[in-house]
Amino acid sequence: MKTLSLLSLLVVACTAVAAHAAEPAAAPAADCITLSADQQIVRANANSDVLLRNGDQHYIVRFNSSCTSAAQSPKLAFVTPDRAGEICSGGISSLRTKSQTCDISRVDLITAQEFATRARARR
Repeated sequence: MKTLSLLSLLVVACTAVAAHAAEPAAAPAADCITLSADQQIVRANANSDVLLRNGDQHYIVRFNSSCTSAAQSPKLAFVTPDRAGEICSGGISSLRTKSQTCDISRVDLITAQEFATRARARR
């Protein structure tokens, strides 16, 4: 009888492990980049996005909705809850200005040439 109980317990344990292994993996983390100390934010005529040079990488940081204060605010800060020093797509991160918080929808990688061209066009 004890052998049967142990065998039953073993079957139940194996079934639980197999069921857990069959569960889908957790969704991957949102697209995030680590911010460096070497940054440039081009915000002239910013309303729907800003340009970000982060080290030697270049990005367009797009907002979910209008962010009118990004162009005028003397202070800008990227904020990502539970991920200090990162900026993420998908509404996880935001750009905080003196008077507004703007949710970030996407962070798109662009070339250095495209960054320079877009920056010149915003002047």
